[in-house]
Amino acid sequence: MKNKLFVLALIFILSIILISGTSFAQKKGTVFGEIVELTTYVKDNIKPTSPAGLEITKDNQKKGGTFVLLEKGTSKLVFLTSASAELPLVEQLTPYIGMTVFVKGTIIKKGGIRLVVIDDIGKYLK
Repeated sequence: MKNKLFVLALIFILSIILISGTSFAQKKGTVFGEIVELTTYVKDNIKPTSPAGLEITKDNQKKGGTFVLLEKGTSKLVFLTSASAELPLVEQLTPYIGMTVFVKGTIIKKGGIRLVVIDDIGKYLK
């Protein structure tokens, strides 16, 4: 219950910040990193790179968690959203949990928070 409230409060704050400002940076780009579940990573520092971590991540996501991208190199969290209404975000990201990926799309920046509207996602090969 606390995890769900934490995620909902975080999403609410992010929405207010993005909506309340009069200007925000928006550009097309690519971000590299790992897909992690927000509360699992922030609270317990668990990444889905091991079988146990993958199981915990998927369980917490089913309880109302949300996926974010842990940026490669900077370890900053980047929020993700789907550009397609037909394909839910969870379905887009589930095959890539536990691996390093690239995410192409529109990057929206406001007050140090970044949101990527996903156009394309795939396994990072380097």
